[in-house]
Amino acid sequence: MNKRQLKSKITKKIETLHELLDNIDEVRAINPDDPETWDGDTLYNLAEQLKEALKLLENQKSKPLNDWGEPIILEEGLCSLIDSYQEKTESKEYE
Repeated sequence: MNKRQLKSKITKKIETLHELLDNIDEVRAINPDDPETWDGDTLYNLAEQLKEALKLLENQKSKPLNDWGEPIILEEGLCSLIDSYQEKTESKEYE
């Protein structure tokens, strides 16, 4: 994957992550000292939003393993994409 493709994938994932974080921020309305603000639906929604955020950040791997006993990466997570982008940027600097 070239640097431009990496940048495009990273941009899309960061935009999605921003949306998820905005949704996660809703939990700040829950006040630990005020039971009237305790809302189970908000907490269940928070759990789902956090799972989605983790899926964006981490590599998505297959359950069946390859011939060497390692999982197959189905989709690279944001962390790996940024590492790849930085490696390509650094390698260009040394050329």
